[in-house]
Amino acid sequence: MAQVSVSKLSASTQRSSEARGGGPLGGSRPQARYECTYKMEPDKKFMSHRAGGIIEDVLQTELRDAKYEPERSQNLCRYLADTIKNRVKELEFSRYKIVAIVTIGSLDQNASSYASQCVWNEKYDTYAEFTFKNGSLYALGTVYGIYQE
Repeated sequence: MAQVSVSKLSASTQRSSEARGGGPLGGSRPQARYECTYKMEPDKKFMSHRAGGIIEDVLQTELRDAKYEPERSQNLCRYLADTIKNRVKELEFSRYKIVAIVTIGSLDQNASSYASQCVWNEKYDTYAEFTFKNGSLYALGTVYGIYQE
């Protein structure tokens, strides 16, 4: 009984091999070999001075005549951060994760502090920032370029 089952299995295996184009004579195609695509180093390093120029341009253009409005600040920060991130992405730093953050505050505030911590590779990861002020508000824009292996 066990021999009949094995015989049926091998006949079935032969038919499926023929259906794939391997043929009954064992003319199967060679297996394709692929290499890993990860890179340990970027082709083009993140240029913080170019990202800083974008931050400066966006903040000065959008906030030149702006007045501080607390209820509008959250959406404005999101819009500015998205604009900065998209413009930095146009520079095509492949395999870099781009993170853009914008903080807006009133110049009437007594004090404010801003801090960040990152775990990164000092050789490839970096950031750019720019601070903008007008008569009513200040804005701090920061872009992080973090290499993804």
